[in-house]
Amino acid sequence: MSRVVERAAKTASNLTERRRAAARRVAAFMALTLASAGCAAQGAPALAARGGADPGASAGAPAPAARRGADGADAGASAAAEPIFREAESLAGRYRVIGVQLFVLDQAAEAGAAGARGAARRAALEAEAARLRAGVAAAYAALVDAPALRAAEQRPRALLALARALQDGGDARGAEARLRQLALEHPASGEAAEAYLALADLAFAAGRLDEAVSACDAALRGAAGAPLRKRALYVKSWSLRGLGGRDATDGAMRALRAIVQLGPARAGSLEATIDEAAERELVELYAAHGDLAQARAFFAGAGERAGPRLLGEVEARAARRGRPEPPDRPAL
Repeated sequence: MSRVVERAAKTASNLTERRRAAARRVAAFMALTLASAGCAAQGAPALAARGGADPGASAGAPAPAARRGADGADAGASAAAEPIFREAESLAGRYRVIGVQLFVLDQAAEAGAAGARGAARRAALEAEAARLRAGVAAAYAALVDAPALRAAEQRPRALLALARALQDGGDARGAEARLRQLALEHPASGEAAEAYLALADLAFAAGRLDEAVSACDAALRGAAGAPLRKRALYVKSWSLRGLGGRDATDGAMRALRAIVQLGPARAGSLEATIDEAAERELVELYAAHGDLAQARAFFAGAGERAGPRLLGEVEARAARRGRPEPPDRPAL
């Protein structure tokens, strides 16, 4: 998921400690589940280098005819890619588990309960994480760079995972190249929208705000579901606010309104945090920059569920702003 979205939404929304603890438990459970589900296939990178041949096939057997699904994936290439993909997923699962362990150590350090043993444990885990991250990148690259596996159905997922591994390792340029490769070579895949959103994240972090807006628009052009659309709209709103100016501010308000239009997300999810932040920021932005004469029409576009409530909050702010200061309140 988008790091920009996580940082901005979590900063903007003051989650209670109970919800934070629940989120940590869910993250730990999911990481352990993903790790245990993986199945390592020894020698899989070498298999890709050989062109993805089935190790169980006889040396002289003719190659089966290519079978392509509706999405253009080749059945033979997908079968050959499966053990490589499973190995990469297994390594990625182990990497995620170490990430959870490092997070727990960080929490202990913040509470002052880490000590020297905690520092030594952290150093060992960081070294293991670096080793696994390199292995994850190599395993996914073995799949995506094998010419015989270009039509494998796992390739878009592998490209996205490879880009994320590179970004985790600090290689933003390499991550960006893989994300662009995914968007270019697999534009109809479900991962293409995720790639554009990740490109928007990288552009936003680098201060390339026009580029971030364009990448968000590309993510929104497809048939992505509400969770991804909310993340893309939120990054777009922050990018537009960074650009400044009347048109950009209006665009930021429309992006926030579009998040509200999508309806509430599941409680405790990242998207629910975005929902809370979007409503609050929309009221703040409109109260500061919107046309109050057009407020009723604007918030009608937010839907029957939230529109009247948000309109009421904007009108209440305007009324408070129009009142004279009490005589005993010192002027600032």
